[in-house]
Amino acid sequence: MKRREFIMSTGAMLAAAPFMNFGAGTKPGRRMLVLAFDGMDPAIANRLMQKGELPNLQRLAGRGGFTMMRTTIPAQSPVAWASFAVGSDPGATGVYDFLARDPKTYMPEFSQAQTIPASSVIKLGKYRIPLKSSRVELGRQGKPFWNTLEENGVPATLFKLPGNYPPSPTKQRTISGMGTPDIKGTYGIYTLYTTDESEAERDISPNLLYYAYINEQNMLEDGWIEGPENDLKVGSGPVRVPFKAYLDYRHKTARIDVQGKTLLVSEGEYSDWVEVDFPLIEGISSVTGMVKFYLMELGKRFRLYISPVHVSPLHPATDICTPDNYSRELAREAGLFHMINLPADTKALQQNTFSLENFIVQSQSVFKESRRLFHYELERFEAQSKGLLFFYFSSLDQGQHMYWALTDPQHPFYQPETASRYGHVLEDLYRQHDRVLGEALEKLPPDVAIMVMSDHGFGTFRREVNINNWLHDEGYLKLSTPDWFPGQSFLEYGNWGETQAYTLGLNGLYLNMKGREAEGIVKPVQRRHLLNELKSKLEALRDPINGERIISNAYITEDVFSPTYLDRAPDIILGFRRGYRTVDNGAMGGFSEKVVDNRMDWWSGDHCIDPLAVPASFLSSFPINRKVPDIRDMAPTILEYFGVKPPPTMTGKPLV
Repeated sequence: MKRREFIMSTGAMLAAAPFMNFGAGTKPGRRMLVLAFDGMDPAIANRLMQKGELPNLQRLAGRGGFTMMRTTIPAQSPVAWASFAVGSDPGATGVYDFLARDPKTYMPEFSQAQTIPASSVIKLGKYRIPLKSSRVELGRQGKPFWNTLEENGVPATLFKLPGNYPPSPTKQRTISGMGTPDIKGTYGIYTLYTTDESEAERDISPNLLYYAYINEQNMLEDGWIEGPENDLKVGSGPVRVPFKAYLDYRHKTARIDVQGKTLLVSEGEYSDWVEVDFPLIEGISSVTGMVKFYLMELGKRFRLYISPVHVSPLHPATDICTPDNYSRELAREAGLFHMINLPADTKALQQNTFSLENFIVQSQSVFKESRRLFHYELERFEAQSKGLLFFYFSSLDQGQHMYWALTDPQHPFYQPETASRYGHVLEDLYRQHDRVLGEALEKLPPDVAIMVMSDHGFGTFRREVNINNWLHDEGYLKLSTPDWFPGQSFLEYGNWGETQAYTLGLNGLYLNMKGREAEGIVKPVQRRHLLNELKSKLEALRDPINGERIISNAYITEDVFSPTYLDRAPDIILGFRRGYRTVDNGAMGGFSEKVVDNRMDWWSGDHCIDPLAVPASFLSSFPINRKVPDIRDMAPTILEYFGVKPPPTMTGKPLV
């Protein structure tokens, strides 16, 4: 990846020159704030800064610098934040995608964490008692920079750094974010109660839809909150906790009673968090989670949304923080808060459970909660004489995924009337994040270093691509059935004895290597020739509708990554052109009707494309020593700022 290519591919940023202030010589300091605005795009930020609509970002840039920053290959959040933590490329972190695959089974698995089941269980009547508990292992490898800070006496707080579940061992204050599951062990299963019979009959599994029977007293008396599977009791299924809802149609409110607790919620509003205890063995063992209720409608229809059951930070059922009491302290002092992978429920909007307005309400609720927690941590940080505060906001990323079609008239999902009404919400998010920075600038003295950064930028997602279709058409992927059909997956019907290549995840292509995959057929001597052949063909692939290239760069991973954990990597990472991305079901091995098709979905913006097209943003209160930094440079820069020498395992370079 040459610097000239990187700069030319993001020409929109050249207009940012008035905000850039490059140079070396920053002296070691004692305090640093890092604000992580996931998905902040440098071109959008620059445009709004030039219009004077992001005054605090502009003020910060005037003190130090503002520029684009190289993200990782691929430009995915867990990949980029892992490199941020370790100060090296994915070859040193072992994280290459949201999904990895088990070469012994070809089955996908989450790259950020793996669950190791209990090694032995004894049966006592109807109960199953594990002799040794199951455990969750962090997927990211390498030594994170906060451990090095700890060794050198520099305290650090890292709030919801993505990809740090379960938190890596440290005495520093950390709490997990992206990658944290719900209480069921998934990444978010919501529930909807509705009096619309046709809606209740929809299949949106694994999410849960129930018909709401309202009795003559205007009461929903048979509501349930579904919790985790009861692995301690044979054949019991998930634990379910009852609740009742008393409806006041005149005042458009509902009273919800659950486990002796009462909540009042108005139409169009969210309840507060409520903890729910799920009994596994009555009187002996239970698991605590928490939910929010959202009364979406109370009129012609009754519609009640129940959030996924989150791990409670006040009574955590799994490891979510270091030290053990940190989440409890936060919950006691600042209130309960979201504890799930990514809190805004994009699936509910994609599945038409939410309207766009419903999603905006929820998104704003998430952002306000993050801001409340930031206030608490900022006050604590303000009182410290030394240390680092890293604080993560997810709302820009999730908002841009869902709002992009509102701003792109060429998107096939663009709806003029909806865009006219809601087209402002995307830029509003940038303005809101600017105000977060403004609060920090007002509270902190000038000698506190501040960095504002993202992990990647953003772009439109107009056309969805299924490379497995293409591999099948080209003869690289064979099935045990004569022809594929939409929705079919090679995980069920793959003919591995004749398959040379397959894709899993959003950007990964794997060879079916002999001696590596369970039924691999590609011999080591054939490997490089096949990789070069696939790279050439993929980069020549054209959209049948407009003739545009679909893939800018097919990166052969052994050519771009360090070798430490290269055995985990895809053999090729697909760098799609702006406007194209893997179709959803293709990430799980599925086939689609077409190789390339229009994207007709609210998820209309994305970044899982060629990283040259979606650079990250970087701003600082101090000058830096190069024009285009790399996300790998962040960790050594933080260490160098505190006068700590970066370890040799870090391939990034200090910017000061």
